[in-house]
Amino acid sequence: MAALPCLSHAPCVTTARTTGADPQGRLPLSQAVAARLPPMLAALAPALPRHPLHPPPHHDLHACVQHAEHLLVRHRPGEVLDTLDRLDADFPRSAAWHLTRASALSALHDDRQAAHAASTALIDPNAPPGSVLHRRALLQLGHSLTRQHAHADAAWCYRSLLAEHPQAVDAALHAALGSAALLDWERLPADLHRLQAAAQPGATASLTPQVWLDPCALLPLLDDPALLRWYAELAWAQRHGSRHHATRLRPPARQAPRHGRWRLGVLMGGRGRARVERDTPALDLFTWFDRAEVELYFYSDAWADLPGAAPRHPHLRAHATAWHDSRHLDTDDLVGVVRGDRIDLLLDLSHSGDDTRLDVLSQRPAPLQVAWTRHAGTTGHPCIDYLIGDPVTTPLTAQPQFSECLAQLPQRHWTPTPPDTGTPPAPTRTACGLPDSALVLACFTRPERLNPTQFQQWCALLQAVPEAVLWLLAPQPQAQSRLQDSLHRAGLSPQRLVFAPWQPHAAHQARLPLADLVLDTTPGNAETAARDALQAGVPVLTQTGRSAPARRTAALLHRLGLHALACETPEQALRTAVQFLRESDTRASVRAQLRDTLAHASPPTDLHRHALDLQHLLQRMLARADAGRLPAPLAAAPSPRRT
Repeated sequence: MAALPCLSHAPCVTTARTTGADPQGRLPLSQAVAARLPPMLAALAPALPRHPLHPPPHHDLHACVQHAEHLLVRHRPGEVLDTLDRLDADFPRSAAWHLTRASALSALHDDRQAAHAASTALIDPNAPPGSVLHRRALLQLGHSLTRQHAHADAAWCYRSLLAEHPQAVDAALHAALGSAALLDWERLPADLHRLQAAAQPGATASLTPQVWLDPCALLPLLDDPALLRWYAELAWAQRHGSRHHATRLRPPARQAPRHGRWRLGVLMGGRGRARVERDTPALDLFTWFDRAEVELYFYSDAWADLPGAAPRHPHLRAHATAWHDSRHLDTDDLVGVVRGDRIDLLLDLSHSGDDTRLDVLSQRPAPLQVAWTRHAGTTGHPCIDYLIGDPVTTPLTAQPQFSECLAQLPQRHWTPTPPDTGTPPAPTRTACGLPDSALVLACFTRPERLNPTQFQQWCALLQAVPEAVLWLLAPQPQAQSRLQDSLHRAGLSPQRLVFAPWQPHAAHQARLPLADLVLDTTPGNAETAARDALQAGVPVLTQTGRSAPARRTAALLHRLGLHALACETPEQALRTAVQFLRESDTRASVRAQLRDTLAHASPPTDLHRHALDLQHLLQRMLARADAGRLPAPLAAAPSPRRT
């Protein structure tokens, strides 16, 4: 594709905010937030000036919506709903009122009510087709329906928007994703062509206001590193470009050696939703950090940190110098808390797709800001100095794919655990609808990660191994029919396709050993599904791509010594799979190797080793900053203290 426009011309600098700030540069805490603070943060509130946000009159619709949108930008969706509901009950509601409500409900993950509010705005006569409000209503409704897996209805929203605004980047992206989710492979090529054509200079102007672009939606569709970075930078420009001007200056060299411990701040995402613990990349590592050298400050947005609930991560809290429950802090307030803690390095652990705290990083509350490798690869965020990866997922040759400087750990962090004796018993093949004597190829991932090119490769594998069946997570009935039709057109019996219903994680983990080989998806790797399979002792075959999301599973296989199962080309993947399935000795050998690795896994030892490597990597970043040097790519280097 043609060269993509550069959306960020310079990295980031700390911008001084003087209005209402104290001499240490700490930002004020709003009265509304201070009243809802947990005890740990409440003690901090009196030391900071207050800037109350006065509620609008009960009868002023325009002021009500304006105030609610101001709260929405500051990540205060609960207060948005309170403000909107304060309007007199007999006062007519406008399309803008309903859309602001829909945005707040979406931020709180109440997708059903968000869809109702957006659809109400869509039929409002004051939001006619072609208007900004009509466009916003279509996109908001489409997103809410997509999260409820109503992909066909969502596709209608996106295509209606594209009929009015053919250059709408966000609608083009989600229309393609909708075709992928429905396995509508006849329509998908045209959608992808339109998606690539939308990557043009000035695309920010074609984005829908108040409905944020999510570059993660691109992952199942294309293995195009330049396009991934462009969309990530576009998403940042949409959210922050008009409010923050980013430059990165050379930090002044320290005039004296650093004395005492340095301060590490950790932003933990997951606002409004509970993250599954197995998806958290690094939290357990911090319990192994050397507290004689590092002070740990945590800023947690975790849903489970509710009053009366058992605290999450109790061992991690015991190692923390300070643990801030930041759920009720808006962006400016949290920036003030981080600055007040005088953090040396701020590490963001938010996951892509979450309501992340990138707004905090935009104000640069710490001199060094670092992110963990996200599902989308780069954040596109010019205020993030480094992105932590590994030599397989983020080789230094891939630096042009990232707006951050790459910083490598020696290997991708994942600690397999010995088999759990509490795992439910494995079901029989008959109970799962699998033939007793067949070789089972499995892929348990969302349907939008499948694509026609890959499915043709799987059909070729089924043709080469007649005794094999393909075991997939069941999509919607219409998508199931399309897969069966694709199999029939390839000259294969639809009976060689077996659909597995969704099950809770423990039951799903119990049925995984029935598979002989798990097939990974490309271009977007199904890393979580790969981890589940490897933990269950089932080998995984992956084909690496050019972008970081297409190399994550390969990094796991290298971590376990299963290098031969990470293939570079479709032809190599087909040959490897055929050989694996035809040679029972090879299957037995690989399974035995994986079983032995799991049996001798030592999570404490692995975590300690990974923690030493991570602490060493972060200290290398600090050393450059202390010397007044700009961030630069850092190749993998094990900690000298590893045992």
